[in-house]
Amino acid sequence: MKEDMKETAKNAVRFLAPPLVRNWPIANWPGWLGRTLGVKVPRSIKRQPSGPTGAANINILCEMIERTCRLDGDIADCGVFIGGSTIGMGLYMRERGIAKTIYGFDSFEGFDEESAAKDMELGGVKNEDRHLHGFSSTSFEKVVAKVNRHHLQSVKLVKGYFSESLPTLSSSVRFCFAHLDVNLYDFYKQCLEFFYYRLVPGGIILLDEYNDPPSPGCNKAVDELLGKPERLEMIERDNHQKWYFVKSRSTETS
Repeated sequence: MKEDMKETAKNAVRFLAPPLVRNWPIANWPGWLGRTLGVKVPRSIKRQPSGPTGAANINILCEMIERTCRLDGDIADCGVFIGGSTIGMGLYMRERGIAKTIYGFDSFEGFDEESAAKDMELGGVKNEDRHLHGFSSTSFEKVVAKVNRHHLQSVKLVKGYFSESLPTLSSSVRFCFAHLDVNLYDFYKQCLEFFYYRLVPGGIILLDEYNDPPSPGCNKAVDELLGKPERLEMIERDNHQKWYFVKSRSTETS
C-alpha cells in the first residue's frame, strides 16, 4: 500500500511538474525532481571517485553545447534510452535560446543480441546493463510522451538500430556536437563512421564510455577508427572523466 501511494505521488509529479518548471534554469531544479521526472539535471549528479566510470554527466553535455553552439549544424544524442540526457540538453538549449535540433537516436529495444554477444567476448568488467538484452527497459512511445510533456519541439527522436536509422537522415544534415553513449563496439563503429563525416570543422564528438572498464568496445572502435588529424582530450566535471575529440578545421566534410 505504501509503495502504491509513493508511485501515485510520483506519477502526479510527472504529470503536473513539467509546465510549472518550464521556465526554471535546470541548474535550479532540485535533484529529487530531476530523478522523479527522469531528466538529468546538475543537482541530480551523484559524486563518485574520480574516473571514467559513471553515467552521462549533464554538466559536461551542457558545456559541450556551449562550446559548439555558434557553429553550424545540429546536435546528436546516440543512445537515448529513457531520454534523461536528451531532454536535459533540450531544456538547457531552450533556456539558453539555442535554436538547434537535437536528433535522438536509439532502437528503444535495447541491444541487439549479435552485437552484445560480440562485446561479451572482449572481456571488461561486468555491470547490470552488460548482457544480451541490456537497456531494453524503455520504449519509443514512453520517451515521445516524456518529450511532449516538456514541450520540446527541438527534440526529434529517430527509432531504429544505428545501421538502419543513420542512413535515413538527409544528406544535408550536419552536426556541431554528437554525444555517443552506445556501449558496444558495433554501435560505436557505426556512429563514428557516420558522424565523423557529418561533423562540421570545430565540432565535437563526446565518447561516453571511453576508458570505462565495462565497455571495452568503445576503446576498440575509437582506437581503430580515429586515424585522423584529431587527438583525444579529457574533460572532468564532478569527478566524471569523459573523452572527446574536436574535428580538425582543416578537414573537409563529405
